[in-house]
Amino acid sequence: MKKTVLILAAGATLFAVSCKKSSNDNNTTTATETQVINDFVAKTALPMYQDLQDKATSLNTAVNTLNTAPTEANLTAARTAWKNIRSTWEQCEGFLIGPVEDDNYDPNMDTWPVDYNQLDSFVSSSSSFSVETVEGLSQSLRGFHPLEYILWGKGGTEDVASITAKEKQYMVALSQDILNTCTKLNSSWLAAGGNYQSKVLTAGSGSTVYPKRLDIMLALVSGMSGICDEVAGGKIKEPFTAIDSNLTESPFSHNSITDFTNNIIGSRAVYLCNFNGQQGLGMSNFVAAKNLDLDNRIKAKYATAISALGNVTATFEVAIHTQRTQLQTAMDAIADLQATLDGDLKTFVQTYVKD
Repeated sequence: MKKTVLILAAGATLFAVSCKKSSNDNNTTTATETQVINDFVAKTALPMYQDLQDKATSLNTAVNTLNTAPTEANLTAARTAWKNIRSTWEQCEGFLIGPVEDDNYDPNMDTWPVDYNQLDSFVSSSSSFSVETVEGLSQSLRGFHPLEYILWGKGGTEDVASITAKEKQYMVALSQDILNTCTKLNSSWLAAGGNYQSKVLTAGSGSTVYPKRLDIMLALVSGMSGICDEVAGGKIKEPFTAIDSNLTESPFSHNSITDFTNNIIGSRAVYLCNFNGQQGLGMSNFVAAKNLDLDNRIKAKYATAISALGNVTATFEVAIHTQRTQLQTAMDAIADLQATLDGDLKTFVQTYVKD
């Protein structure tokens, strides 16, 4: 991941904003900031991180099965498991707060792009692999993308017979390292583990990380906005501008557009407070109670951004050459969403969260 998330200070300058209450507010379930914070933890953060660990377990199982029984069917199953965990991980990037950044779980799993020439040289020169070996490697040789390269190969053309014995050792160690990292990340939020959830839940009432409820609310807005900026201003724009598929996030699996879409879905999940069918009272409810027009506008911008990404029908690696208009439209839609989150939504929160 090539991003630094800035946690916005509670004392940021307030800007003028119109917060006219809509006439049909009575149709909206309202939420206090405390309910938003509590339900974010219970309905979004904890379920996402548990799902991430569960899918890391499935990936590890699939990779080990491929190692012991190298068939095309098992290669397909491992690739599917990789895509499944990527779906959850990219959604988790909608709120990069706490241990995922503080303890380097993000870059340890998701540093890109992969230099496949360096990776090939490393694999050929190393005598053996273990999870301990992988844990000591540079971040570019750990995590999802080296595993992606082994499972798909350059250009996505790998078949099971082409995976060497050393690559099999490496992929097993990589998948175990991913599982270990996801387990630690999940545990860092659990009450029985690092209990980061308590630092969020006690915002404004004893939290050492978020002395005011405004602090965590702004941190969530920053996370939602930040991933939009990352997608439009980095993940898409850099390879689009350079017209260089080597700069894309998931080039071997051709999963990049799906990655970007899940990033925006994850940001929206924080706003709406939902994940995998679990629904809480989210920031959307908090906003709608006082400015239903703003809430509707934000939800519409999320829908427009996700739809624009869906209009890119080629793989991203091809689309940077052949569907540049669609990609530009998607970047514009995501940037427009980001500006609203970082502008009107941030100002709304600063205006109505008073402690």
